[in-house]
Amino acid sequence: MATKPVLDYLETEITEFCNLNCRGCCDFSNLATEKKFYELEEFTKDFRRMAELFSHIEKIRLMGGEPLLNPRLKEYVHTTREIFPTADLRIVSNGLLIPKLDDESLKIIKENNCKFDISNYPPTRKMFPQIKERLNAFGIEYDLSFPMNYFFRNILEHPSEDPAPAFRNCIFNHCHMLNHGTLSPCSYAQLTVRLNEAFGLDYPTTDCLDIYSDITGEEIIRRFNNPHEFCKCCGRGIIPFRWEGGVKRDRADKYDWLIKDSFLNTTVAPVVQSILKTPAKKLRAKIQKE
Repeated sequence: MATKPVLDYLETEITEFCNLNCRGCCDFSNLATEKKFYELEEFTKDFRRMAELFSHIEKIRLMGGEPLLNPRLKEYVHTTREIFPTADLRIVSNGLLIPKLDDESLKIIKENNCKFDISNYPPTRKMFPQIKERLNAFGIEYDLSFPMNYFFRNILEHPSEDPAPAFRNCIFNHCHMLNHGTLSPCSYAQLTVRLNEAFGLDYPTTDCLDIYSDITGEEIIRRFNNPHEFCKCCGRGIIPFRWEGGVKRDRADKYDWLIKDSFLNTTVAPVVQSILKTPAKKLRAKIQKE
């Protein structure tokens, strides 16, 4: 019997909405019109299918939206650990609800060797002493990101013809996402449907692979290691803007995400990103203690 391959990284969105609603959210959570979850039964089925495709997943991230808004959080943690017992398992959260998490959930998180990746937004910094105290009381490990005072636009208003340059220049490639029976090379390829629906756009969602088809783990990795359709829509240089919370769908604008054509955006920004790509990846690795 052939040995199944190892997947380096997987993220999955267990809650579609958020309590911060950041302008330009990279998962488009502030465009949510309903409070939806990745139902535990479907989540479990999909993760068991992933275990049929891959012998191991090195890193698994339970995300949102804000994952702590999911009332069954501890069950997702336990299920993930049961199926992938040696994965580096973490909850990615803005941390604001950690002080209110019940003792049982925190015990399950600790018992299942799950950590927190805390996104360091301005409101998070104000509450961090309480967050730290609560996690330390249960011996739960965490990593705090660098201060997130800026977000980044990354989607071209007018897609390019060639996906390869954006793929080569991407800081966040290999951020594979599992969502409702499909697997995508990155979250943009999976979740941009929300941007399409909110603003009548037509960005591609064809990079999502049906995990219940005849595809193999080897074929998935081969495809994801090469440029894909949505790369045509990604800028080779991300455009920063100051972080702002509380921007729900009624206040959002498509240009919270889209990069307008200009010399600075389409010529200068890619050069800057190519210079910063390697140190940015090293910094992220150091923060996450890879």
